[in-house]
Amino acid sequence: MIVVDGRTDLEKLRELLSEPEQTHLEFKSSLNLADNRDRVEFVKDAVSMSNRPPGGYILVGAHEGGALSLPRGTIRDPALFDGARLGDLIRKYIEGEVHIVSRFHALEDHEVVLVYIPHHRDGLPVPMSATGQWRKPNGTDAVVFREGDVLVREGAKNTPLRHAHWNDLLSQRDRRLREEARQQSDLLLAELAKALRDGPSTPIAIPLAADSSDDAFVQAMISNFESNSDVRIRQFLALAKSSAREESVLTEILNKITVLAAQALFFEQIGLVGLAVDSLYDIYDSPGADPSKTRLDIINRVYVLGSLAVRLRNWSTIPALVLRPYPPMEDGYVYSSWIRHGQVAASRARLFPGERGGLMISAARELAAEHQAMRPDVPDTGLPEPSQMADDDTLFNSLCQFDVLLCMIVAAEGKQHGGGYPASSAMHQHRADPAFILTASDTTARAALFPTSTNETVASAMARVFSSALRESHSFGGHWWSLPSSAQRFVDEYAPEVGNL
Repeated sequence: MIVVDGRTDLEKLRELLSEPEQTHLEFKSSLNLADNRDRVEFVKDAVSMSNRPPGGYILVGAHEGGALSLPRGTIRDPALFDGARLGDLIRKYIEGEVHIVSRFHALEDHEVVLVYIPHHRDGLPVPMSATGQWRKPNGTDAVVFREGDVLVREGAKNTPLRHAHWNDLLSQRDRRLREEARQQSDLLLAELAKALRDGPSTPIAIPLAADSSDDAFVQAMISNFESNSDVRIRQFLALAKSSAREESVLTEILNKITVLAAQALFFEQIGLVGLAVDSLYDIYDSPGADPSKTRLDIINRVYVLGSLAVRLRNWSTIPALVLRPYPPMEDGYVYSSWIRHGQVAASRARLFPGERGGLMISAARELAAEHQAMRPDVPDTGLPEPSQMADDDTLFNSLCQFDVLLCMIVAAEGKQHGGGYPASSAMHQHRADPAFILTASDTTARAALFPTSTNETVASAMARVFSSALRESHSFGGHWWSLPSSAQRFVDEYAPEVGNL
């Protein structure tokens, strides 16, 4: 599973290098743009990928499996791989728009070009408008594609468009059209909800609907908060759980429950946060036709909520999110955290690359970026463009910090089996460091995060989690080095047997 989020930073490159070639990811060991064969083959790959929503990535300078193939200095002119130039090349063969984003990376002793190819804005596949061919040494022409061909990506291959592709190809377009169709009615609903809240002396609780827009849903939620009644919220959660087995509405239901939990957390309605997470857990326990995917989708949303709790410094919410054992039985192997169970299940179903980095963090960030209602503390103006990922990215860093905290909580407080996998080890350590510093330095936060653990237990857990992250980071370039000084002092004082990390 590739998270196609438009990022082209180094951490994204390392994430993609851990993945196999698939529908949304192509590896090219080399690409000579002066060679006509390489040019038309690249065009074919790029157009096929852009025709399959949500687009994808082409990595130039890497073999499948992540081995790098271009020694530093091989690409004499990186400007040839500029996104605008690649876009101009592709537009010679299609009539539609294409907006390529690329970035040149020097990685270890090699160089790689990461090319992001988005899906077409109109949601429709684009046919070739010209024939792409190259001249063989014997003087004959090899035709790569012809005018009128409609090519789509299928697995690691480019294939002609078939009837079986249409449902997937039009899914995003159909969703956008539905959203546009209901936009006006949702705007009126949101305005009505606001007027009712501002008008009567006694606030009116407005019913919640899963098929409403995020804005209308939030306005209705606030009316319920102000009415000091959770009856309609409980009603919504009950109906949502019963409807969640219908695949056609599952994603919308999960999104709305997550929005409910996020807004409740933001407005300090902690009891309602618990009710919403309980609902996610119930759906997790009865996930319908595709259990592994549904469970992974739920865990991604738990990461979104955990990162929000980090940013709001609502520390007591985090162990309540994390320490939900699964399966809910007394006999057999029970994971201390449903998060770890979901990761393992997704890995076994080939939805998640096992112990291979920060895919979950990337997926959670993309989800939060798409839904402002899931991040009420971070406006759209606070988000960088995906291609301009910054070291101080609020969403990304808080996700890494939640990831570290959950691993330490499971290590210290977990009563069943299974630890936590530090997905943040695939990222730069500075993104996660505040979690270690907080745990070591803030006694109030530490008591809320580890309510039943001694300092000795917490220090030992910190040391084990950091050692695991450090070890795993070597698979991604080794951007973890040592614990922050305050955290190391904490370990030295309370777990001296561990030694210097």
